[in-house]
Amino acid sequence: MGGGSSVIREKRVVIVGCGYAGANMAKLLMGKCKVTIIDSREYFHHCIGSLRASVEPGFENKILVPFAQAWGDSFKQGKVETVDPEKNVVILETGEEIPYDYVVIATGSSGPFPGKLGLNVITIEDAKTHFKKIQEQIKAADKITIIGAGAVGVEMAGEIAVDYPKKEVTVVTNAENVVNGPFKDKLRDSIKKQLTDLGVKLVFDETVANLSELPKDGSSPCVVKTNKGTEINTDLVIVCIGMSSNCDAYKEYFADCMDDYNNLKVNQYLQVEGYSNVFAIGDCNDATSPKMALKAEGQSEIVAKNIKALETKGSLSPYKELTSIISVSIGRNGGATQLKAAIMGSFFTKKLKSNDMMYGKFWSLLNQKAPH
Repeated sequence: MGGGSSVIREKRVVIVGCGYAGANMAKLLMGKCKVTIIDSREYFHHCIGSLRASVEPGFENKILVPFAQAWGDSFKQGKVETVDPEKNVVILETGEEIPYDYVVIATGSSGPFPGKLGLNVITIEDAKTHFKKIQEQIKAADKITIIGAGAVGVEMAGEIAVDYPKKEVTVVTNAENVVNGPFKDKLRDSIKKQLTDLGVKLVFDETVANLSELPKDGSSPCVVKTNKGTEINTDLVIVCIGMSSNCDAYKEYFADCMDDYNNLKVNQYLQVEGYSNVFAIGDCNDATSPKMALKAEGQSEIVAKNIKALETKGSLSPYKELTSIISVSIGRNGGATQLKAAIMGSFFTKKLKSNDMMYGKFWSLLNQKAPH
């Protein structure tokens, strides 16, 4: 935050939620002001590595980073009941009130496991149990159907197909291609070729008609039925669609500031509409699409600058959306990456992401040494 750090040293900044956005925010502010980081879990979940951890035994140990060793007394574990902008306090489920001068809402999003862990998965041991269970389910299944062909769905298919080449892996999507968004067809073509070369079957432009009836817990074989009459016999269904913003902490006081997807509406400076000292970053705001960890990191940098600017009467910095940037891994050695106009293949993507899913970076972010 530069030479003006002393100006905000006594200011109280509360960060609500500690995923990619919140953790980066904490790193930037720690030691520069009075920071409190609140999360209901005892660990940081490195979601980018979740799909690898669903297939490779032991990898779950690399994507669950304990908060306690990260920030000491600045971290408070607890569920946030609400953020009250009238009293400038964050209220925990226990009734405890934590006052703030600035609050940064970084509650993230939820989605089906294994892409995301449920908010009720509080401990590291519980999280590890979830991953060990799906590892066994994938190992035991001969036929696996993945619903969704976004980055999560295709990466899940790649992880399984690489480690278990004899399994029948099918991806079903209502989209006409893989990885929708502002990306080049060359990227998509590379991903599709790598998947089909691994034996993955891709079913496009078909909606799963019986999604609500399918056993999401892998408890029994089933038949996936689409709106076009396709029927897929499968031993295990893995759902990779359906992300939603975690709005419980802000829906009481900020209902008028939420869009139809429960995202907080923010201005160009990432302030929640109508509030100068309330910021929202990451998956819970409406500033980005598609939502990515890299974008959350960029947003935290803007908010750190803007908190300082507000205290020094400086100019606020606008957030500029990163576009056309994505890296999709296909197992440990494959994948494709788009950096604006450039498309890179497996060699580059392996170096950037696929080899280890970047887990070391996030242990470092939380001030700890990564396990090997």
